[in-house]
Amino acid sequence: MAKKDFGQLASQIIEKVGGKDNIAHAAHCMTRLRITTKDTSLVNLDELKKLGVIGAQMIGDQVQVIIGNDVPEVYEAFLKSTGLAREAAIDENLDGDLGKKKTIKDVLGSILPTIVSCVFPILPALCACGMLQAFIMILVNTRILSASSPTVATFTWVYNVAFYFLPVLVASAAAKRFNVKSAMAILMACIMIAPDFVALVAAGQGTTIPNPAGPPTVIPGTGNAGSVFGLPIYPATYSNTILPIIMCVFLMGYIEKLLNKIVPKAFRFVFVPLIEMLIMVPVGLAIVGPIGARLSILMGNLLTMMFRTLGPVAPMLLTMFMPFIILTGLHFNLMAVAMAMAGVTQKNTVTHPAFFLTQAAQGAACLAVALKTKNAERRALGLSSAFSDWVPGISEPGMYGITLKYKTPMIASMIGSGIGAFIGGLMNIGSYAGGPPNLFTLPLFINPATGDTTDLKNIVICMIIGGIITFVLTWILYKDSSADEIDAKG
Repeated sequence: MAKKDFGQLASQIIEKVGGKDNIAHAAHCMTRLRITTKDTSLVNLDELKKLGVIGAQMIGDQVQVIIGNDVPEVYEAFLKSTGLAREAAIDENLDGDLGKKKTIKDVLGSILPTIVSCVFPILPALCACGMLQAFIMILVNTRILSASSPTVATFTWVYNVAFYFLPVLVASAAAKRFNVKSAMAILMACIMIAPDFVALVAAGQGTTIPNPAGPPTVIPGTGNAGSVFGLPIYPATYSNTILPIIMCVFLMGYIEKLLNKIVPKAFRFVFVPLIEMLIMVPVGLAIVGPIGARLSILMGNLLTMMFRTLGPVAPMLLTMFMPFIILTGLHFNLMAVAMAMAGVTQKNTVTHPAFFLTQAAQGAACLAVALKTKNAERRALGLSSAFSDWVPGISEPGMYGITLKYKTPMIASMIGSGIGAFIGGLMNIGSYAGGPPNLFTLPLFINPATGDTTDLKNIVICMIIGGIITFVLTWILYKDSSADEIDAKG
């Protein structure tokens, strides 16, 4: 890999996960190649770890190969070697005829990886809109642009597009995951956020009109958003949600498979989509969609209740253990919960504060090791890892190469970030858009509706406090002699 032969690495990975025929789906995040396999028993994790990658692990039926900053190039080579295409339908046998029944443990263990596989492909769009919002906020707060300028007004609705049409983006990814025709999955998502349906939902929910002279005026709704075949349609709002459409597309996978068996081949092109919509419109809008919407609200309410009950202890615990959540690859699973909670609190007080504080502390720990060590290679790794943590927001190199490896820097970072998160919890810090945690996305903590920078100032204060505590503790706890022993043991 001296010349970074991505094709060779991709081929080796394919071999170690059981070959092309064992791959159902593949995606990647910022540092990991994520491969959903059909039969996990064919995956050789020990051999994967010997391929010169940072690490490898199994989460449910998903293999996570931790590669680092080269993951986009490896992913492209992986697609070329496997023949998988981003928009192409996957093997019809995804659900299996693998000769073994899935246990309850298998099913439960695959739920989160399944949700993640439906979100990962759309992360570039979410990050783009989040970064765009941060960029516009910088221009406004540096007075390069006026908050009332037409340009800001235009970009304000532009960077909200990905989040409003989130079900459509998720549907495109879920279609591939569940072997559904992309057009049909996207059509179902469009139905759930169509303007006419949104108007019916608003009428069903009722409206509240502010009254400066007294209490707001409440206009009661009709209680539903119309009906279909006699079934009342629950007035759920599906924009900014992911669970309802994932559940709908999951069901569509079974419906399409059944219809393709029943409908004669000569009539499938016309009648399969027709019958599918005749089934999914009432089932999706009256049953499955509302269940998904209620689950999203329930998750948000439960997490909100936990944060309100435990107060600043909740973000402290979450942030302290965030490195291990990241190491297991489950940090993106929190996205669905954070989105649900954001729908309740109007800002993300869960994942983004924890991510930013974790990055700050990890970088501080790596910097302390770099400045204290007498080992040239360790110093170079520490400096590059600190830069990676703070600027692009990539934490795996530092965690695998420094903090987790030498233990005491990890302990110091957990304490430092935890104290920063406790203070942040007291301040109720939250972000107002999604995006990777790095130096350039700090403006995500600016309230776009009011321009208020309170959350931005508070998160910076907490990051500095957490970083200083981490640096001091790492300087005290870290010993070069212990690190030498760890390196000697391999």
